[in-house]
Amino acid sequence: MSPIPSLSLQTWERSAKDARTRRRTLVFCLAGGLLVPTYFLGIADVSHFAWDFRAYYTAAQAALHGDPFIGLSPGLPGVSYVYPPVSITLFLPHTAAGSWQRAFAVQTILNVVCALFLAGLTVWTIERHSGRLPPVDRVLVTGFCLGTAPIMAIFGQGQLDVLIAVALAGAFLAVERGRQVLAGVALAGAALIKVFPVVLGLWLVWRRAWRALVAAVLTGVSGLVLGALLFGLDAYRRYLDVLAGRSRLAEFAGTVSPNFFAMSLYRPFSQLLPNLDPSLYAPLSLLALAPTVILVAPRRRRFTDRLTTYLVALTAMLLVSPASNALYVVYVYFPLLCLLYVGVPSRGHSLLLFGTVLITFPVQPAQVSAVLSLGAVPVPIASAVVAAVRVVLTVVSLPLGGLLAILVWCTLRATGSRKATAAKRHPAKSD
Repeated sequence: MSPIPSLSLQTWERSAKDARTRRRTLVFCLAGGLLVPTYFLGIADVSHFAWDFRAYYTAAQAALHGDPFIGLSPGLPGVSYVYPPVSITLFLPHTAAGSWQRAFAVQTILNVVCALFLAGLTVWTIERHSGRLPPVDRVLVTGFCLGTAPIMAIFGQGQLDVLIAVALAGAFLAVERGRQVLAGVALAGAALIKVFPVVLGLWLVWRRAWRALVAAVLTGVSGLVLGALLFGLDAYRRYLDVLAGRSRLAEFAGTVSPNFFAMSLYRPFSQLLPNLDPSLYAPLSLLALAPTVILVAPRRRRFTDRLTTYLVALTAMLLVSPASNALYVVYVYFPLLCLLYVGVPSRGHSLLLFGTVLITFPVQPAQVSAVLSLGAVPVPIASAVVAAVRVVLTVVSLPLGGLLAILVWCTLRATGSRKATAAKRHPAKSD
């Protein structure tokens, strides 16, 4: 019998097994998302419902009346408006709703639309490069963008992170399709809200997307000038003061609470190097990430190579910024989901699946303790579990561990591709 049918059967079986594993992973992530409203509305002492959005709404009302709004708090602990002045224009229309509750309902609808758009971009990209998806996979990808824990938390807070994720996904696709001006505008728009996406200008340099880079600079400068014209230079002075306080470096001095939402490499550094000046964590983070960047960046021929490099760029951006929190993982959803489907699973593919699970479970010791206190778990066992969880999560949060696992997969993929390329160029000679 010819070996070809057997080979084809083995390939089909392996493909079917990979598909089942991928689907189970996404289902598990979605199940975790259902726990968010259950916990915050039924278990937690404080729900934090719409806290961030109330800061946006309060700031928009102040801006509309010509009052200072940077750093303004709605009267809730630890919540204030900390975005660049021009960003408040996004929230000014909400003041027409007449109350923060009605405005929050509008914001929730907009967030759901953005999540659906992110899912649409992801499905379209996957199908463009690997063929039409079965209906179950379409549902799972859409569900991942709508119902995982970070997304649910963003909906509950009324934050802008899904919009940022759409802008980042759109920027990549725009560069791929030669629409560089659109890509530059999208990245600049994201940076005018969250600031740290400005480092993706380096990715534009790597892509040699010079028109996108010029468009990003012009859009960014125009946004800053518009903010100064509308709200005055004092708004920027206040913003810089608030930004200095929000760098969170002081939070990492000596140690950091496992219940603090920080998600950068600063967390393990604060534990492993407690006597080191936190201002040195940024260069240390860059050094730690450099090997992966050096290995992955030279590969640009295939779509999956370029997508992997973008995933590394986004992940590095999150791991180096001290302001990163566990919900920012939604920024990597687009390249991550695409790489789960596009191309043949490479070496260490289980790491990519493992990382996907971890980033969607931003669990903290306080939450574990609250859940265990509801059940019939004996106090000694519950205390031991919480203590063990606290030790681990003090050094590395689950989302941080997930991003690191994803980076390891990117590194293994790059080294495997290099070996395969070298083998093709220098095939072994038989005696």
